[in-house]
Amino acid sequence: MMVTEAAPTTTHPLSRHTPEKHVPPGTREFYEDVAARLRAWQPLPVGEIATTLDQVLESPDPPSDRELVYVHWRLRSWHKRLSTIALADRRFPPTAHACWLIQNGQRIGDLPIGDGTGELGTVRLLASTVLDLLDEVVRTHGLRVDDDGDDSRPRRSP
Repeated sequence: MMVTEAAPTTTHPLSRHTPEKHVPPGTREFYEDVAARLRAWQPLPVGEIATTLDQVLESPDPPSDRELVYVHWRLRSWHKRLSTIALADRRFPPTAHACWLIQNGQRIGDLPIGDGTGELGTVRLLASTVLDLLDEVVRTHGLRVDDDGDDSRPRRSP
């Protein structure tokens, strides 16, 4: 008698395992929506954000009143994207500082702009909040930030 014949056939729970048929969790419309959003996805323009932040926070010539409305809109958009990144990954729960930056940026972004009262101050507050949130997201999520002027990297030929 062989050893395998002596053991009962049910000694191991996987001995009679039949694989289950995989059923995807979504519908065709769900996957079409996901594919469309992936096609429309744009990477976060960190270089452009840094240029705008420098223009608002560091430049001796701040943006004109007409430009401030557009800069405010862009800063609000980037703040929303950074907030989504900070809150999206459950592996990296947001810190208390990140939560404060998200709430503070939303509050500042909701302030009216374009009426001539405190426009530059509001935009500078939002810019400093976006800068802090960008630093927090880069630090906690380990995002790679490339320098725009660094052409020493090897490029792959097509």
